[in-house]
Amino acid sequence: MMNEPRPLNIPVVLGTSRKGRASVHAANLMADLLNRRAGVRSAVIDIAMVPLPVDDAGEAIKSTEFSAAIAAADGLVIVAPEYNHSFPGLLKHALDSCLSEYIHKAVGLVGVSAGPFAGIRVVQSLLPVMRELGLVTLFWDINIGQVGKVFAEDGRLLDDAFVRRSDRFIRELIWMSKVLRYGREQVTIDDEAAEVPKPPCATCGTPLTHHADKVVPSGAKEGEVVVAAARACSGCGAQQSTLSITAVSEIP
Repeated sequence: MMNEPRPLNIPVVLGTSRKGRASVHAANLMADLLNRRAGVRSAVIDIAMVPLPVDDAGEAIKSTEFSAAIAAADGLVIVAPEYNHSFPGLLKHALDSCLSEYIHKAVGLVGVSAGPFAGIRVVQSLLPVMRELGLVTLFWDINIGQVGKVFAEDGRLLDDAFVRRSDRFIRELIWMSKVLRYGREQVTIDDEAAEVPKPPCATCGTPLTHHADKVVPSGAKEGEVVVAAARACSGCGAQQSTLSITAVSEIP
């Protein structure tokens, strides 16, 4: 009997810590809608609950729990309100604390606004950040304008059309998450795929697939960079990133 495929894990990142935030209702609903789909599981990751020091940044402040949640994800939804023409700074602080955990994973963006612009400027501001992190954006977004007319203060949905409008977004996110998971676990970037040894997964022993290389910030000497090799396991879905110092002249 064939093994059932692992459920797709697509958490929803709630990208604001502001008191009275209406975005929490959108995040909870998105997680609920994803959990209604066969073979998908979701939960809300609230950045207000992630312990993030402010005396440093990047992977130096990495939260073990947040990192593990992102690493275990097959795709992401980011729900963020518009603050002063952009997205909240704490969301950027949280996103920057991880690196290899994002590579070659799908992300869907949900912009929330109390005004008439429907969070469009949130999505515009997030797009270049997603690319730099290694995430793959959809061509569908969800934009929620005048959020007070969409959700009641207690979180009750006031506009049922929201569920219908989210359908194409969710279907595209699920498709992209499936395809990218297959790619991470089955498709290598090594030209000599048959000859390059594949290290075993530390969890289940399955050979790991090398699916990406990414230059990362480091204290390497002048003329050198640190490259993170991203690998994934087709057996259990585990991910592994190894760092190596490479001469700039060796990078194509």
